[in-house]
Amino acid sequence: MLNENFLPVLHIGLAGLVFQLSVIAAVGPQNVVLLKQGVKRWGVGLVVSVFILGDLILLPLGTAGVSVVTDKLPLLLEILRWGGVAYLLWFAFTCLRDVRHPTGIDSAVPDHAPESVSPDPVVSSEGPVPIADYPHGEGQVTTVARALPRPVGTPLRSRRTVALAALPTALAVTFLNPAAYVDGIVVFGTMANQYDDTGKWMFTVGAVLGSTLFFLVVGYGARLLSRPLSSPRVWRWINLAIGLLMIGMAARLALG
Repeated sequence: MLNENFLPVLHIGLAGLVFQLSVIAAVGPQNVVLLKQGVKRWGVGLVVSVFILGDLILLPLGTAGVSVVTDKLPLLLEILRWGGVAYLLWFAFTCLRDVRHPTGIDSAVPDHAPESVSPDPVVSSEGPVPIADYPHGEGQVTTVARALPRPVGTPLRSRRTVALAALPTALAVTFLNPAAYVDGIVVFGTMANQYDDTGKWMFTVGAVLGSTLFFLVVGYGARLLSRPLSSPRVWRWINLAIGLLMIGMAARLALG
């Protein structure tokens, strides 16, 4: 049987996890980049690592930073609290607004994606044969190329270069995105500091865990998730659920 003193702390951690999943699930620059990289299957691990690192830095910074400032200026906590309420309500409004005209994430791989720029030749008993020489139907060139063995000596350096091409975009949407600082430091820090010293860090641990799970699942499951996440109908229900949850979070924050 779990210790009675542990259950409230566990509940706070779960609250942090649910809060972070709710905020991070909304359509934003990070999710669009993550889904597209996952669908294209290049640079996924690098992008996921950058996004997780971003939250490992921003979320604890928000918890610690808001705490330090509010210890010296207690009135600031009230200002941040009501600012957080206003932001959450605005966030809920945008989600509920999008329920009427939802848009899915466009995860189509562009024609210039590195994966399809220069397909490898197929090796036959008579030497390399271009993919185009094989009979195929419309849109099946890439499928044939993947089904047949890749030639010995496929340049590993090229694949690494293609993966590294995703790094600037991942860094930009993580550390140059103003919304990331508002969500990760101001709003999140205010939410976390509604708890005591132990509770606020448990809330932060739960939130970091939620971010990590989300990025891993979406990044590596993008092939399976790209179809439902590209459907406006699916996003109608997602936006509705997030909007209602944000209203509840705002009410909880307002009531202290």
